[in-house]
Amino acid sequence: MLFNYMQAKNRSNSTNNELTQLNNKNYLNVSYNLDNYHQLLTHMNNDHDQRWILFIAPPGKPNFTFLQQSGIHKSRILTLDANKVKDSLTLLKSTLQSNNYSTVITWLSEIDKTLQGELQGYCRANKTNCFVYCKQ
Repeated sequence: MLFNYMQAKNRSNSTNNELTQLNNKNYLNVSYNLDNYHQLLTHMNNDHDQRWILFIAPPGKPNFTFLQQSGIHKSRILTLDANKVKDSLTLLKSTLQSNNYSTVITWLSEIDKTLQGELQGYCRANKTNCFVYCKQ
């Protein structure tokens, strides 16, 4: 009987630890290095979420051949060209709140701590990863 109690307690502790890890997960990644996409590519290779991947106003066209060779099917990738996006910040916020995307990637001129907190909240609520690349 004590053995069953200990097993149940260990399962409960394990579940609590997993929930704590999920709540502490950093879904928002901000980078000031516009040429370093290593963290993004690592995430995309290891992510098993089958929702869409959205590029908002990228500075160039994503290399679909490279992404496919990395195991990411091109049907999951959506790109909104910079010339079609009028307000990328408003679009980013609504996108993160929509729960339609596993990963959202965008480029902004700047991001402050208040905005980071707001975006992190949207990301955490919908388990959407967001990569923001900023100019220095």
